[in-house]
Amino acid sequence: MLKTVELSRAKKTKGIAVTYRAGTGEKYATCPSTCKMNCSGKGSQKIDDAYLDALLDAKPSKGVSFTYSHFDPHVFNWGRKLRADKTVINYSTENLGAAAASIHNGVPSVAVVSEQSWQGKKTQPAPHGINVVRCPAEIRDISCADCGNGDPLCARLDRNFIIGFTAHGPSKKKAADLTVKGGCYADAGNCRIWWDDTANGAQPDETDGEKLLRFVKGLPPRSIVRHHVAGDIGAE
Repeated sequence: MLKTVELSRAKKTKGIAVTYRAGTGEKYATCPSTCKMNCSGKGSQKIDDAYLDALLDAKPSKGVSFTYSHFDPHVFNWGRKLRADKTVINYSTENLGAAAASIHNGVPSVAVVSEQSWQGKKTQPAPHGINVVRCPAEIRDISCADCGNGDPLCARLDRNFIIGFTAHGPSKKKAADLTVKGGCYADAGNCRIWWDDTANGAQPDETDGEKLLRFVKGLPPRSIVRHHVAGDIGAE
């Protein structure tokens, strides 16, 4: 199940195109069952290869597209498919060691960290001599549309740093605690409303990949797309 929004009104993604992805009647169905943030007891154990291929091709003409996945790129082997002319997929993890190893192996990564870990700074160290750079939208009043002067940091395939997102929302303590399941930001606030609506929508007559490609093809040139604000690349 896929929901598409041509112009987001959310603070962080204001002015760009976004999508939400879910299973039929179960929002966590496309997320990995092993994800630390997923406390639903449900989820996927394999990649939806057809959707992944469509996602990689779902880049607007002369534009930018990016997203995140909690599926390990080396275990599930999607990292080898990344190319400069395709959608940038960031490996999303709560472990700085895993995030740094991903960068070291050529796959961009992001990590959820605690507020305290920043110690009032914009960067912090990670293993392998790699730095974590705080998401600019947490420091200044900007959105993804403004980040990097139209070239968002998360959309840069060959960067040599991790992007850090500070745990936030009602479950931020869980999100920052590696020993506790849960803490998904998407399961709260307006994002939860959109995600639930996606899961409970009418049964489509096309696949998620087909709908995604049709949506992106209709966007104006030079558009910016953040794919699945909630949801992942898993097979239902």
